[in-house]
Amino acid sequence: MTKTEIALRFVRFSQWVQSLDALSDDEWFLPVSPGKWSVAEIIAHLTYWDRYFLKERYPKMKAEARLPRSIDVDVMNQKASLYAKSGVKKEELIKEFLETRDLIVKAINARSEEEMDVIFYNRGHKETLREYLVNLCEHDRHHKHQIDASLNNKFEVEGMN
Repeated sequence: MTKTEIALRFVRFSQWVQSLDALSDDEWFLPVSPGKWSVAEIIAHLTYWDRYFLKERYPKMKAEARLPRSIDVDVMNQKASLYAKSGVKKEELIKEFLETRDLIVKAINARSEEEMDVIFYNRGHKETLREYLVNLCEHDRHHKHQIDASLNNKFEVEGMN
């Protein structure tokens, strides 16, 4: 996948997240399935990890670099979940996500195709920025499917009443 294609996926995902502004508060805070996060928590989760990527990971993804050990995933996810439930407004959370994603798109565009394929080491494994970003796209897709399935299921149930 070219860097332009990766950037376009990020832009399209941002557009989809923007569309979530149309959700009611009930839909926004309802878990996507029993024992899972709400839409609000998922968007906060993505925002928190995007910020971490921009501040702690992206600047260190250079030739032969050995990335420091990542922070505790559970701790980061808990912070994002608590933030989503803190009273932050849906519009503000979406705005924060969109602003952070825009910075990622700019960061992608700032690298050449060649720089996208420079090898660094992440947890002892060879990786490239391109591979890392494609994995982020897949992570986005996973959460989009969760949210879409939840909303589609909700509408199907409502249609039966």
